[in-house]
Amino acid sequence: MTFKTILKAAAAAALFTIGAAGAADAMPYHGRPMPHPVARHEVRRVVDHRVVFASMHARHMRYIGTPHFVRGHYVIRSFDRFGRVAFVEINPYTGAVIGFFRI
Repeated sequence: MTFKTILKAAAAAALFTIGAAGAADAMPYHGRPMPHPVARHEVRRVVDHRVVFASMHARHMRYIGTPHFVRGHYVIRSFDRFGRVAFVEINPYTGAVIGFFRI
């Protein structure tokens, strides 16, 4: 190896070290640990009641009253297309009808 090659390698190592030290100082530390990305909770918005009523109307169902949030889904008392009283389960995040059951 020549002296020039050793000098170039030392200069390159010095530049990489200085660059890494500058990047480490650029990250601020406020005295508290950074949150883990898995620990963040996803916030999902519930659809408006108009969307729920529109999906029921598309299935020829008439609602009686307002939707109630029960165990992770909306439950609405309604009349089915034959005029019988039924409870309709609706997905609160998409507004899609999950199913229904008659009383």
